[in-house]
Amino acid sequence: MTATDFDKLAKIYDAEKTSPWNDLYERPNSIELMGDVKGLTVLDAGCGGGKHCADLLAKGANVHGFDMSENMLAFAKEALGDRVSLKKANLAEPLPYQDTQFDRILCALALHYVEHWQTPLSEFYRLLKPGGEVVISTHHPFMDHELAGGENYFAHTLIEDSWDKPDGTLYVRYWRRPLTQMVEEIKVAGLQIDRIKEPMPLPETEAQFPNAYKKLTTQPRFIFLVLEKPN
Repeated sequence: MTATDFDKLAKIYDAEKTSPWNDLYERPNSIELMGDVKGLTVLDAGCGGGKHCADLLAKGANVHGFDMSENMLAFAKEALGDRVSLKKANLAEPLPYQDTQFDRILCALALHYVEHWQTPLSEFYRLLKPGGEVVISTHHPFMDHELAGGENYFAHTLIEDSWDKPDGTLYVRYWRRPLTQMVEEIKVAGLQIDRIKEPMPLPETEAQFPNAYKKLTTQPRFIFLVLEKPN
């Protein structure tokens, strides 16, 4: 299977104006965990089409963002104009920002595409000011354990999945890791875990997307981590 086509994924995200998984579950919970960002300098790491950036702007943050997909960045630039400083960069490589440049970092649904977390987590540590925080949302290890066949929860496994969409099938590849491995990789990077959350979707999801609401309220879908760089 070829690697995930993030440019095609960008078109799907843009076409889905309201997604129960993203707009009514992941994004509002990530933004809430970011807390009061008014006047803070914030990085959206893997910013996609810019929806999280827009939410952070609305809360008064000075927002920077990057993504590895040209199409994702094009959608973000169209939506945000020059209100956000956007760059092309890859989470698996050193990032084009200065040491201690950011008060907070958001990395939403991007780290599971990276095989090894050492580089991105170490870069987050480098980029954060002392006392700064990073909010991560990623695939829940239990959900991906089932997708991987349920044989070995403790394995670090490449998952190949397919999503059927109106304009065709999108093939995606990402990595699952057990919670223990997540915690160890965070520790090695020098970051400290402040909170681990398995939140619920917004209440309006039940009326708009009843099937998705049932899944999101009975089965773990994503896991949310708030990490801190010690002073």
